[in-house]
Amino acid sequence: MPPGKHEHTESKDHTPLLVLGLSRTGALSRALAVLGYENLYDLDDIACGGPEHADFWLNAAQRKLSGESSFSLEEVNHILDGYDGVRNVPSAAFATELIRHYPSSKVILPTRNVDGWHVSCMQTVYQRSIDPVLRFLAIFHSGSNIYATLLRNLQQILYKDDFPNYGKTAFHEHREYIHQKVPPELLLEFSVEQGWEPLCKFLEKEIPLDEFPRSNGRDVFWKGCRTRDIKIVKGLAVKGLLIAVCTTGLVVAAWSYRDLIQGLIG
Repeated sequence: MPPGKHEHTESKDHTPLLVLGLSRTGALSRALAVLGYENLYDLDDIACGGPEHADFWLNAAQRKLSGESSFSLEEVNHILDGYDGVRNVPSAAFATELIRHYPSSKVILPTRNVDGWHVSCMQTVYQRSIDPVLRFLAIFHSGSNIYATLLRNLQQILYKDDFPNYGKTAFHEHREYIHQKVPPELLLEFSVEQGWEPLCKFLEKEIPLDEFPRSNGRDVFWKGCRTRDIKIVKGLAVKGLLIAVCTTGLVVAAWSYRDLIQGLIG
């Protein structure tokens, strides 16, 4: 292992797989699940998980943007407890920290044609970061507010808050950085077009008989986003209904006992 590349700080019993590709660089979650990595931490765990997840990454992002240390080994071990590793964003934005904390972890860098990648991101992850629906929900729902703020912070970290113009440059810079920091024997740059063989060889797994899974289109992305949004709207509606019912009940009770109340006041 080249000297100076890694600071040996990781826990002896926790060596997560680090999939540090940018969003939309390749749908590997299903393939990795087949190989035994069924529980990889990604943005869905923040969007659909408990508030502690969004709080952790938002604090980490804001520390990083202010030039501070994003998180300690103990902190990230806690948030990743029970997971097989990490996948893409938000982890790609914290590649420096994760590579330092887990120096013996294998790293996969998913990749694809940069032009096609840029178009895909413009239609999905970038659009989600400025999504008016999410911004509207953020006004009324604290979790959505934290999530929307995190997405904007990640855009700042990864793309200097200018994905349309800086995205392709960031793509190449991220690839170069990963190659500089990760020893060759621990790194696989992988395209889904390559199929099972290089992935299985790198992870020391037998090649499955099933066809390599490839599916994460734009429609799938937005279906996931809107499913979350609808769930939030329903929650807000129930909360609003409960408030309305309680308010109505208080008004009715006050009217029913108005004489008694007036007598007590008088």
